Amino acid sequence: MTLGADPALARDVLSELDALRAAVVRAEDEVLACLVVTGEPRPQRVLDDWLDQAADTLRALGEAADDLTGPIRRWAAPDALEGSGVRADLEPRVDAAVEVGAEVDR
Repeated sequence: MTLGADPALARDVLSELDALRAAVVRAEDEVLACLVVTGEPRPQRVLDDWLDQAADTLRALGEAADDLTGPIRRWAAPDALEGSGVRADLEPRVDAAVEVGAEVDR
C-alpha cells in the first residue's frame, strides 16, 4: 500500500488557492479605490493609514496563498494537470522508511 498525498485533493486545493488569490486581488483593488479626500489632514491620514493596512493585509493573504501553492503543486499528478492551467513544476518525493543498510536514491 502506497501512502502519500491524494493528487485529486491537491488539485482541488490548488483550484481554491487560485480562486482565493483572484478574490484577494479584486478586494485589494476595491479597497484602494475607496481612497477619498476628507479635506481634514488628521482624519485623512487616519483613513489613508487604515485603507493601506487593509490593502497590505489582503496582499499578505495573497502572498501566503502563493507560498502554499508551490509545495501543494508537487503532489498534483502532472498528467492530470494538462489542460487545467495549473503547472506541476516539481515531482512529488515521498520519503519511505528503509531498512538499515539499504541504499537510497535521491
